[in-house]
Amino acid sequence: MMKKIFRTLLKFVVIFFGLLLTMLLGFYLLAPVYEFSGPSEFSGNKLYNPYENMDSANWRKYNFQVQSKAWGGLTDGRKNSNELVDSIYMQLGFDHVATSDYQKINRYGSEKPSFIPTYEHGYNIFKTHQVCIDADNVLWVDLMFFQTLSMKQWIIDKLNDHSRIVSLAHPNLRMGYQVSNMKYITNYQLMEVLNNVRLSFEHWDMALSSGQLAWILANDDAHDVVNSNEVGRRFTMINSPTLNKDDILDNLASGNAYGFDFYRHDDELMEVKIERSKHIPHLSSVKLNGDTLQVSVSQNALRFIFTGQNGKTLFVSHGSKSSEYVIKKEDTYVRTQIKFADSSSIYLNPIVRFEGDKPVSKMSAEVNIEYTQWLRLSYFLIAILLLYFYARRKHKISKSDDN
Repeated sequence: MMKKIFRTLLKFVVIFFGLLLTMLLGFYLLAPVYEFSGPSEFSGNKLYNPYENMDSANWRKYNFQVQSKAWGGLTDGRKNSNELVDSIYMQLGFDHVATSDYQKINRYGSEKPSFIPTYEHGYNIFKTHQVCIDADNVLWVDLMFFQTLSMKQWIIDKLNDHSRIVSLAHPNLRMGYQVSNMKYITNYQLMEVLNNVRLSFEHWDMALSSGQLAWILANDDAHDVVNSNEVGRRFTMINSPTLNKDDILDNLASGNAYGFDFYRHDDELMEVKIERSKHIPHLSSVKLNGDTLQVSVSQNALRFIFTGQNGKTLFVSHGSKSSEYVIKKEDTYVRTQIKFADSSSIYLNPIVRFEGDKPVSKMSAEVNIEYTQWLRLSYFLIAILLLYFYARRKHKISKSDDN
């Protein structure tokens, strides 16, 4: 009797995982082939300043990456209750934390006008993940075992159908996105340049140098919020008159925000970190006076570093609350890092060249219908051949048994 039950359970498990594997492989069959325009530098006689309408009194402290207990505790973040996440981040002076559970929209606090439905998409082995902000539902399509450039673009495009803002998550983690990918991939709005476990400046500069308009996102990506090493370290400051979702997301999507890297003292007492967090500097102004970029902050900075095309350092100034850089005609974009004496840094979104009414990404990626049809025809022919050889082998075995 027990053997019969065991065989039945084993059969069920085999069928279940067989169907699961078939579904996962099926996603590969659906993935189209893309044609990429490739790099195209920002150009034009106009300069876009994302901080043109900022009010230095309206900076809001945000985090869009923290995991809570989800899926019965199967995923990382199992120690974090929603109440604990809220409590810790409130003490650290955050205006809002959007919990980004894996493949799940956390609805805690959804009754508030500030609620932003967010989740982290991706369950592939190389951590090619995305942060989906203001998502209306979860996309379950992913390519688990490997991803070509076209496959990565396909997932981003599908996520845009269900999310207001799509950000590449920790691009530098496990080579989820290679730096060379940034020359081609498009249709995302943000890049998580600052993440608790990875920095992705090389990816960001490659994207900007290739003509992809990608604003900075900075997140803790905390999995244990009682560990002071994981919380309140990297976050996004958004300039907004209110905490209402639409105001926040409009300013985030237009680049009126910056990333903050708050220097970490390893294993610092939480109460000490909370106190330190009360005294961080903030951005006072970013102005364009003709071709001259003028940047000022609320506290004395150690240095201002201006970076441009291909990540090249354009100019460095020292020891002041303000600095300026004259943008050259060959500068396609200019982004600014402001470093302070405690090794904390502010990272500004870039000033970019553009033509027309507003700056847009210069790259494009379109599905190549003809190549996609040929690829799917190839899959079909391979499947037919496999079935033929399988049937032929079964026939030979059956014939051998008869003899």
